Amino acid sequence: MKIARFAILGVALGAGLLAARLVISNSSAPPEAVVAEAPVTGVEQVLVASRDVKLGSQLAASDLTWAEWPKGSTPAGSILRSQQPDAAVSLSGRIARAPLYSGEPLREERLISTDRGFMAAILPKGRRAIAVPVEAVTTAGGFILPGDKVDLILTRARNGRSGDGFTSETILANVRVLAIDTTTAGEQDEKALPPGRTATLELSPEQTEVVAQAQQVGTISLSLRSAADSADDADDNFVGGGVNFVKYGLTSQASTLK
Repeated sequence: MKIARFAILGVALGAGLLAARLVISNSSAPPEAVVAEAPVTGVEQVLVASRDVKLGSQLAASDLTWAEWPKGSTPAGSILRSQQPDAAVSLSGRIARAPLYSGEPLREERLISTDRGFMAAILPKGRRAIAVPVEAVTTAGGFILPGDKVDLILTRARNGRSGDGFTSETILANVRVLAIDTTTAGEQDEKALPPGRTATLELSPEQTEVVAQAQQVGTISLSLRSAADSADDADDNFVGGGVNFVKYGLTSQASTLK
């Protein structure tokens, strides 16, 4: 009987050891990786520039192409082929209001539809553009660029006679420079003002009269404003003594005019 009991106990111990070994081996095995299938998303065709386009350039149909874009990730305001299938043709002839870069999605608000010139198209309503001849010595050393804000300083002979000396006064402040010669703001070949050329300024109709008169009585210099002083709502009044001019036989003076 004792031998049988020992035999049964030995079998039980062996079975227990085997079971423990199986549990340990299973627990040490790495878990199987679960691969989740990526959700299938569609694509949308977006109208993009097929090449770099300079500010003020007229778009041709070859400048535009359709590019695939993941649905739900298309840029806000972009032109979709599903909504405007003929956009590549209908938008040709428009003028670029800002530089466009190859592969950049197009937005209609960055294009100008007009049969007028580019400068007339970008001028805000009620504003005028006037060209002022300037030299590098009168334009902050030639570092004024399109898009900068400047003050206009008039230098003229005192009492109209050069022998009495000269006087200078700021006649306009916070004026936007639209172009330097034929280079406008945003062009890739943007360059500083060369000597003996012109700066085109954005003014009100009344301000253009003052500048035109000032060019006849003296020399206009452009004083570059800092970026901190160039906000659109910054002071842009006439300052200083102003300019006397004759209109309809009456003499008046420009002083504080927005």
